[in-house]
Amino acid sequence: MLFTVGVEMPENENEAYGLIVPALCTDRYGCFSAADESEDILPMVSDAIRSILEMMAEDNFDFSQIKDLGFQHYQKQPDYDYCQSWLLVDIDVSEFFGKKQRINISIPQYLLSNIDNRVANHSLYKDRSHFLAIAAQKELYASSYAGMERVL
Repeated sequence: MLFTVGVEMPENENEAYGLIVPALCTDRYGCFSAADESEDILPMVSDAIRSILEMMAEDNFDFSQIKDLGFQHYQKQPDYDYCQSWLLVDIDVSEFFGKKQRINISIPQYLLSNIDNRVANHSLYKDRSHFLAIAAQKELYASSYAGMERVL
């Protein structure tokens, strides 16, 4: 799933990049992190997202309530005025969305072969089902991110 991340830029070398994931900030939860160097932003915010999702899963949180509204929405909110940059982070959240369901689908052989080649050549994907789940998530949430630019 794609998550919009607000970035507060450090004002001097003694400060860190401040990170917030608005879609995971609710009355009960908050997803914040910090990174000393720009190359640490992705691992730090990814870890924060996974940690919050684990807490939510332990609390039986209804994950269908998570809606990332995209940077165009968040940058207009006064709560996020301090964020000078916005970026997207793609996190595999499938393990938090409950029991998997077996389905029967039909797709052309060439497409299945391309999927299998991609899975075999990219460690990001666990298997064919994992690839299809990520592809579906990206397609379903793509409209929320139209016009999104990576800033950092």
